[in-house]
Amino acid sequence: MTLSSANLAKKTVTNTAIKIENLNKWYGDHHVLKDVSLDIFEGEIMVICGPSGSGKSTLIRTLNHLEEYQEGVVSVFDQPLSRDSQSHKVIHQTMGMVFQNFNLFPHLTVLQNCALGLMWLRKMSEREAEKRVMGLLDRVGIANLASRYPGQLSGGQQQRVAISRSLAMEPKIMLFDEPTSALDPEMVKEVLDVMVDLAKTGMTMVCVTHEMEFARQVADRVVFMTDGEIVEVGPPEQVLVHPQWDRTKEFLQHVL
Repeated sequence: MTLSSANLAKKTVTNTAIKIENLNKWYGDHHVLKDVSLDIFEGEIMVICGPSGSGKSTLIRTLNHLEEYQEGVVSVFDQPLSRDSQSHKVIHQTMGMVFQNFNLFPHLTVLQNCALGLMWLRKMSEREAEKRVMGLLDRVGIANLASRYPGQLSGGQQQRVAISRSLAMEPKIMLFDEPTSALDPEMVKEVLDVMVDLAKTGMTMVCVTHEMEFARQVADRVVFMTDGEIVEVGPPEQVLVHPQWDRTKEFLQHVL
C-alpha cells in the first residue's frame, strides 16, 4: 500500500476528544505557547506542522502532561486535566504516544517491550499480554522479529515496535511527535504506511510531522503553527494548497 492509495471516508464530526482552551506556556522568559485554543474531534486525524521552534512538539506534549503549562485548560473527553491521580488515570487509559526516538528498553526483546505495560498497568497475565502483542506485531508486519532486541532492528522497525507498544494499551487517542524525523529516508515510508492503516480504523490521531504528503492524503485538518501561535487551521486542500497567510506560504515553499 502507498500513501497515494489512502482514501479515507468522510467522517461525521461528533464528540470532542481533546479540547484546548487558552493554553500558555513559558520556559523562563520565553513564551512558547501563546493563547492556543483548539478542538480535536473523536475519530479525527489532525496534523500539526510548522517551522522548528514553532511550539508544535511542546503543544502535543502538553496533551498528556509530559509538558506542564502555566495557563489554560486541556480536557480529554470532557474531563479537565490537572496534576491529580484521576487525570493521570485518564491519560493512561485514553492516550498512547509515539516519540521521535522510539524509547524502547534495549535489554528487552520486541515482545517484552510491548507486553510490559499490559502486565504492569493492566495486570494481564504474560500469556494474555503476549497473545495481544503478537497480533499487533503481525498487523505492522514485524511478528517475525518478536524475539529480537532493539539494537538488532532498523530504525523503521524500531518505530513500528513503538507504535505496537502504544496500541497494545488500546488507547482512544494516539499522539505522534515527529515519528519519522529520526529515520533514514528509505525507512520513512514503512512507518507512514502503518500510520495510514491506523487512520483507516477511525482512531483519533494527532500528528506533529513534516511529512506533507501524509498530511495531504490522510489528515482531516491541518494546523499550521509559528512562534507559539496557531496561524491557520483547515482541511489539507485549504491549508496546504491555498493557504491564507504569508507565514504559511513561506513555510510550505520550503517543505513541498
